Amino acid sequence: MSGKILPKFRLSLEKSIQIAMVKQTTITMKQPALGQKIQEWRKAKGLTQEELVERCNINVRTIQRIEAGEVTPRSYTIRAIMEVLDIKPEDLPEITDTMETKEVAALTKWLRFSFVAGIIYLVFAIIESIFDASLFIGEDDFSVAEGYFYNFVKMGVLVLFMMFMMSFYKLGQLYDNLLMKVSTVFLIILTVLFITEDVVVYWMQVDLYSGLLMRSLIAGLLYVLFASAFLHLSRGKGNLYLVTGVVGLLTGVCFMTYVLAVPGLILLTAFELLLIVLLHKEYQARSGEQSFPAVEMTA
Repeated sequence: MSGKILPKFRLSLEKSIQIAMVKQTTITMKQPALGQKIQEWRKAKGLTQEELVERCNINVRTIQRIEAGEVTPRSYTIRAIMEVLDIKPEDLPEITDTMETKEVAALTKWLRFSFVAGIIYLVFAIIESIFDASLFIGEDDFSVAEGYFYNFVKMGVLVLFMMFMMSFYKLGQLYDNLLMKVSTVFLIILTVLFITEDVVVYWMQVDLYSGLLMRSLIAGLLYVLFASAFLHLSRGKGNLYLVTGVVGLLTGVCFMTYVLAVPGLILLTAFELLLIVLLHKEYQARSGEQSFPAVEMTA
């Protein structure tokens, strides 16, 4: 019995390997063809590479590598290029769907997860602000019981903020926006440092006024950079990205001036509400997104 099963298993394995090799060869052949097509369409529209990338919100190096056939672009990149060049999906009959279902599902789950985390984070952040304000004006004395609650609130803010911001890092990857990715990482790192400092300050009972100016300046600078990423994407993503970027920019400027830090906190709440709305919109776009003709991802 086993002697009959083994040859069949071997033939099935060999057939699978052959299919995989044929598939890989086909993908390799399609890459330069796609790049040549994009280059032809771009030149037919009278656009330079710089003009095309400006309208697509991708960098010049990316389009150079695509046209040279060095990389296989993501479906979002293909869609953006085709929209700018007025190319219809049926003009790419030989190219199969590129965005893998698992990747779409993973991003959609992250957006939904971060959307919920963002709402809970905002509640924790409001409680944190009230607690910090009472400590700042000296209404509350040191209390061990309150200290444990303070730690809980601070740790909750930290964890929820990280969950909330991770989707913006992933959106930065999706839209090839380095500024969004870098500023997101630095905002998370800064929050870790600030939360740690707050907890240490509470238990050690040191001067709460020290370092506030430096914290305000650094936070303001990072929010200006983070908001700039939304302003850059607004050219292709619409008014929600524009409004979010403007509010975030005003928030950062208020923090940098220090004297306007209190109005900055109000703007920060509005900015974070807009970020939550933006995540919801992105989640809706991903969850309702239909398959789009593009190329198969290899990298």
